Amino acid sequence: MIDRELEYRYKSDAHFVYPDYNGYNFSNINNTILSLFNISHRGRGLEKRLYGNICGPKKVVFVYIDGLGYDSWINYLGNYKAFDEINRSGTVSPITAIFPSTTAAASNTINTGTTPPEHGLFEWRLYIEQYNMVLKSLPFIPAYKQDRERFSQIKPDPSILFHGKTFYEKLKENGVKSYVVSHADLLKSSYSRIMYSGARERKRYDFLFEGFLILRKLLAKMKEDSYVFFYIEDPDKMEHRYGPGSPEHLESLHYIAEMFDGLLKALAGQDISIIISSDHGFTPVYNKIYVSGVSNLMASRGGLRIPETWSPRDMAMHTENPSELKYALENQLEGRADVITKSELLASGILGDKMPDEKYKSRIGDVTVLPYSGNTVWYRYYEDDIIKDRGMHGGLSREEMIIPFAAINLKDLKNY
Repeated sequence: MIDRELEYRYKSDAHFVYPDYNGYNFSNINNTILSLFNISHRGRGLEKRLYGNICGPKKVVFVYIDGLGYDSWINYLGNYKAFDEINRSGTVSPITAIFPSTTAAASNTINTGTTPPEHGLFEWRLYIEQYNMVLKSLPFIPAYKQDRERFSQIKPDPSILFHGKTFYEKLKENGVKSYVVSHADLLKSSYSRIMYSGARERKRYDFLFEGFLILRKLLAKMKEDSYVFFYIEDPDKMEHRYGPGSPEHLESLHYIAEMFDGLLKALAGQDISIIISSDHGFTPVYNKIYVSGVSNLMASRGGLRIPETWSPRDMAMHTENPSELKYALENQLEGRADVITKSELLASGILGDKMPDEKYKSRIGDVTVLPYSGNTVWYRYYEDDIIKDRGMHGGLSREEMIIPFAAINLKDLKNY
């Protein structure tokens, strides 16, 4: 069953859909999973109507499909047998992404059970005050090649990305064994070593069919309460490179649907619950806008200006004069983006109702630019710092913010 009406309850305006942190939001999935294992928790979970059909099983799989917007599910995946079966025999609901609508923030949320202000990993590019440097967060490398030598000299500690209890450690404390299945390249990263702490096993794959086979083998051997986190990145890569709705993007969805068809055929009738969701959708890049003439307003540290951070869908800039920079940017971006100060961003609730930890506040720009759908906005700190992608995310457009949440128990399959 598809709950199509749910989308219309979310706060929105002419350009943006806002995250529903107190209700139907990606950040509430962790507590929902804890509820399935009867583990007590603080904070909200999703309403039971979204997952009441899967309560009680010992085996729970969370399939995280990077870049899968709700529209991609409805317009494309739903045309394939496996996903049509999930639509009919399970529950499918449109929920909201967190903000920023990006993998860095969402991955930290699903791996820790905390929101961006709590975990501090807001975006792909972050200004790390301790190093006075902009880093690409998940690979934990400098954003600019000019900083590579200095980065290696300071002996950076990847625990700066997150220092706390992971979701897998929480499950382990409560007697639930957890497993991670992800691409081999991703499991090598410093981020993965930290964020998957507590997982019983981390299984790597090079090809998606291999990942699905690993998942089937894991489920066959699991006897006690167990949780599997299965990460699929293919749609995200295709949408960045070729754009949402491109033949390459649609082929990645076709391949996923074929893999799910094999999975459902192999496991039909078993007491296994599968949850499928995503971190964000995508907006196509129609207009690449570069702001200029504001270098004199950008903050400096150690004699160096702090570059723009976050992404071209939610560009963040550091300044000593937020109101002046906001005015300058608004004059350049009228009718194409909203511009807000840090105080306005925190007061708006877009990041949630929790204030960021002091150690993370410097990772939020003093001014943030929120482009309308189809637009990207960037400041070229270096000449070669250009927007190349044909699809992007990070902002508040409907395409980015509305994501699917699907739940099905494989005992309920009717056509497999």
